[in-house]
Amino acid sequence: LELGGNAPFIVFEDADIKAAAIGALASKFRNSGQTCVCANRILVHESVLEEFVEEFMPLVTSLKVGHGLEEGVSQGPLINQQGFEKA
Repeated sequence: LELGGNAPFIVFEDADIKAAAIGALASKFRNSGQTCVCANRILVHESVLEEFVEEFMPLVTSLKVGHGLEEGVSQGPLINQQGFEKA
């Protein structure tokens, strides 16, 4: 689904929530979120929102930002100064 750079990750009410959380993490944070296919919004059906947040947040908080060659780092540097300023 091409939306002109607006890439939603959509979680429907019948979704496998654990799989959705893992997929959302991969979609949002691939290459530090700097690819054209990275999700820039996550839309979750209200009936599963709390469950999704409970699965997703520990995954996000486990990401370690730092120098890309350091052990344990999962999110490296931004591509340029403009990317840094945007973040």
